[in-house]
Amino acid sequence: MSASSVHLVPLDSWDPLVPSDDPGVVVAAQKREIANILKSYTGYYDLFSELLQNALDAVDRRSLEEGDVYSPKIWITIDLQGSRVSVTDNGTGMNLAQFKQFLKPNLSFKAGVSRGSKGVGATYLGYGFNHLEVATRQSPDSIYSGVLLSGRDWLDDNAGVVNRPKVEKNAITHEPFFSIDKGTSMTLRLVGQNIRPKDLQYFGASTADQWMCILRVHTPVGGIYLNGDAAPKAQVLLTVIDQTGVATVSEINRPHYLYPHEVLGKTANLKEYLKNQETRAAKGQDISKIPPRFTNLNGLWGEWAGVDILEGNSPIKSSLTTAEQQLVKDLGLKVYVFMGFSTDLWDYYNDDVLKLRKGARLLRGGLQQATKHMPQGNPITIPLTNNIGFQNITHVVIHFQNAEPDLGRKGFQPEHTLVAEKLSVSAVTAFRKFYGTLLRRNTGAPELLQQMKLSQWIETQKEHEKKFPLTIKGKGLFMPTEELPITSAPMVEQDVVALFNQMLSSGLVRGIQLLSSSQFNQYDGLYRIRLDPPFEKYILSEQNPLGVSKEQFAGVSETTESPVQILEYKFSLDALIEEFSNEIKEWKDVKLAIVWEIGEKWRGWFDVTSYLDNDNTHHRQFHGFTHGLTHTITGGAAFQVICLEDLISYLQNPTEESARQKKRYSEDSAINLA
Repeated sequence: MSASSVHLVPLDSWDPLVPSDDPGVVVAAQKREIANILKSYTGYYDLFSELLQNALDAVDRRSLEEGDVYSPKIWITIDLQGSRVSVTDNGTGMNLAQFKQFLKPNLSFKAGVSRGSKGVGATYLGYGFNHLEVATRQSPDSIYSGVLLSGRDWLDDNAGVVNRPKVEKNAITHEPFFSIDKGTSMTLRLVGQNIRPKDLQYFGASTADQWMCILRVHTPVGGIYLNGDAAPKAQVLLTVIDQTGVATVSEINRPHYLYPHEVLGKTANLKEYLKNQETRAAKGQDISKIPPRFTNLNGLWGEWAGVDILEGNSPIKSSLTTAEQQLVKDLGLKVYVFMGFSTDLWDYYNDDVLKLRKGARLLRGGLQQATKHMPQGNPITIPLTNNIGFQNITHVVIHFQNAEPDLGRKGFQPEHTLVAEKLSVSAVTAFRKFYGTLLRRNTGAPELLQQMKLSQWIETQKEHEKKFPLTIKGKGLFMPTEELPITSAPMVEQDVVALFNQMLSSGLVRGIQLLSSSQFNQYDGLYRIRLDPPFEKYILSEQNPLGVSKEQFAGVSETTESPVQILEYKFSLDALIEEFSNEIKEWKDVKLAIVWEIGEKWRGWFDVTSYLDNDNTHHRQFHGFTHGLTHTITGGAAFQVICLEDLISYLQNPTEESARQKKRYSEDSAINLA
């Protein structure tokens, strides 16, 4: 057949994007479009990410509009008993037109800086599940509320028996919505088949603290702001209702990532170590002698901008091609690196601290990619060819400020991921050089609890006190005594510990409770002050020269307790000052020091107020305390001291010891000890 014999039917021009007149074709096309969107959402945390991304974007937009007069807030409720997740924000809210259209695929109202603008997240929430409630308002008289039911059932229905769902009127169920002047509330209930997750039990978390950690690793609540970027202010209030109906709460004021160095105990910043080495070398000091604060670490961390790596201003050396280096600049890439001493660190944190389901690893080794200040997907393996094994103890975050992930926010363009992998390998190589000198040895001994942060240690001891209380009392069990069994002055620190404990048990010093200690390797112990009525036993008098002024109990009729705080024992306060100087210990952590003698090294660090000076006894806050220290430069309260040598001397001759105290500690010493 020749071209001249072909008969062409004349047709008018047409637009292939105009919707078909056939309703069946339209519905089938819509289903395919939505199904393709849902295929990109395969993670168990996606529903949380989408709910929270929308909320954070909304409060960010309102912050830009209203400035400092606005206080952004997000309320989250995770109800394990009711299988529902609710998120309410006091952001911009939606008008009626937006409310009616926001569930449509590939339609977004977001403009400017936002965490997502593809217009698929709301579609995923509406049609990936079977119960989505939405309420929104932009003014007191413009409240819109509705529910979309059976979205997933309709999408999966191939027989045509499930009608396409419509948004119906619905009562507002998330209580925080009633307290906002603007904003949006969404509640997702996990009902029906083919949803992921099917219920909230999968995660093995039942408390707000556990869930907050999960959200900070896998959702935009874990905002990634590196190398000088500050997380925006936004109060996130989380309530978790467990299977029995018990509610717990947790709160953060700046949504930010759960960086390993913040929760895994004694760690150090590699930047600070390298700066310390430079300073010591410039002074001609021996750099082979490493300061104690940089030794026996649980982990080492650091963060750098990609351009710093390219310009050689980082221990991480670039092995990137010219094109890849340009990509680093174009993407606004930044890097965070943490290397732990062992995978035991991840195991302990996940299994014993967080107590998530066995085998779950919230924090672990790997490369976590991120963009728009959000973690994207799960960590991938760092592709090492040398130093195999170090990829399991190294957690790297690569943040692309200007990259766009795929629809489901799981992956990036191959060239982006390749750059991230190369930099993560270089990071492991750089940190590997310090592994043997700065990180602790993995002996296999169960010592990780000793390395946890002070707050975790204190909470553990308080929990131990509740579970295993030790109370020994009874009429006639204790005989009154007028002298202590110890008959010679202390010679070493252990003598100080023994003497002080005898003073407590005899009632010479009153109101101090000692918590059992796990021998935290940095500090000696914990204590609290507990004052029980009748309070006369604590009040200063001729028969009670170590007491406090009567005015301190004005209006007090019931038992009072102080928080649990850090206690240090030393033969001489000089030894503790040396540890402060060497940065082995932090003076801001210590609240009470029990010593035999004050020594002289406090000068230049602190001002001392002696409560054994009869002119200063009214400044004594608690029974038996002998001295108060304030920081010389700031004038702020530092810590309290019980000096046993001075205390005993005062009891033996109050007038003479008071005069000696007045002479030794100038009368203009700081007294601001609140």
